[in-house]
Amino acid sequence: MPRKPAVFLSALVLASLGLTACGSDSDSPGDAATTPPAAQEETTSQEEPTTPAADAEDAVEEPTEATEDTDDTSADTAAETPDPGPAPDGAVIPAAAVAKPPETIAQFTLMDGEGPAHIYSTDSPSAMVALDGNVLSSPYESLVEYIETDNTPAGTGSCGTDEAGTSITCYQRVEDGVVTLTASPKEMRLADMVVFVNQYAEQAGAA
Repeated sequence: MPRKPAVFLSALVLASLGLTACGSDSDSPGDAATTPPAAQEETTSQEEPTTPAADAEDAVEEPTEATEDTDDTSADTAAETPDPGPAPDGAVIPAAAVAKPPETIAQFTLMDGEGPAHIYSTDSPSAMVALDGNVLSSPYESLVEYIETDNTPAGTGSCGTDEAGTSITCYQRVEDGVVTLTASPKEMRLADMVVFVNQYAEQAGAA
């Protein structure tokens, strides 16, 4: 019986040693399995830098093609110079202007030559107008009957074509009678001839 307390003490000592061992084992660094922080596991995503060349391409505007002026230059003589219109009623061309007509009328130039026949010509478009300086004594009213087709007032008289349409003829009143201007319908339109005659009468001093 006296040995029971000793055995009991020994058992207490062993039990406390076991508890101490268990406590020290739980604190050991081997059991505390450390895992890397989440911040270290995560991969920092870097934004891809924008390419300057791509930005430059977006910013550059395509050059605008120059619009070529495709308007054709009108070949009409009437479109190149203003039309003064017919002379006032009762106006006539002075005799001096019949003997010496204007050197130029719009783009038409008086060709060199002698005699009563005067020729005006132009290269744009190619055309000629003949001014017959021979003064006709026939009344204007009887002469104009021959050019009744498309007859149009012009200068101090009028312009028109014959029945066959082979010639454009204009009769102009002058101081001593009537003078004649002619052109080919293949070279000029009647409307252009009317403008030419209006300009001729104006420059010749019709009054």
